[in-house]
Amino acid sequence: MRIEVAATLQDCQSIDMTGKTAVVIDVLRATSVIATALHNGANAVIPAETEEEARQLFDGFPPGSALLGGERNAVRIAGFHKGNSPLEYSRDVVAGKTLILSTTNGTRALHQCHQATETLAASFINISAVADYLSNKLNDTVIVCSGTAGKFSLDDALCAGMLISLISDRRTVETDDLGKLVLQFYGSDTGNITDKLQSCTHLKYLQSKGYQHDIDYCLQPGMLFVVPAIKEGKMVKA
Repeated sequence: MRIEVAATLQDCQSIDMTGKTAVVIDVLRATSVIATALHNGANAVIPAETEEEARQLFDGFPPGSALLGGERNAVRIAGFHKGNSPLEYSRDVVAGKTLILSTTNGTRALHQCHQATETLAASFINISAVADYLSNKLNDTVIVCSGTAGKFSLDDALCAGMLISLISDRRTVETDDLGKLVLQFYGSDTGNITDKLQSCTHLKYLQSKGYQHDIDYCLQPGMLFVVPAIKEGKMVKA
């Protein structure tokens, strides 16, 4: 398997995803929300690029069968039921419902992968499940680090490096230069995940907004065994 890595969602435009599996990573926090919601019984998660698109999709559902979730600049969108904290999407909130999610980076990144044969959502909390799933694939993979407001983000890069490492434990892997770099970052002897991300700009921003509990939750590797995959525009369990 050959693995390419996109540093931000904007870099998807320069990668040919035809015939490949795309894996979108937005550790803090969209792909962690998606994995959590599906694990807790949501029927599906629909990624929306804009607030307007999310509201239009929501209006098409029967009353009580869908939720609006999302953020802009880490703040819940006005009028939406929930924000972008995975801790908000407990089983009693999402079970049997469809979550329509619109975020600053992650849901936009998912839309950038429309040419891929299959698109998955990965984060630390479901990384083992995604690695197992990809290890059985024959086609090549593109890992998309969503980034933060168009800029490279260490949290997504570290997760990408861990994912490549886990797949490498299961099968032979070749990577591009950025793949080698994130793999080296993950393998560096500088402590655990939290230690490696002490200087992460996006993590520090979320801390300043009072989201430490979200961070603690999102940095727990392999906690959920769920692989979100897009089927007909909706993310469901693969």
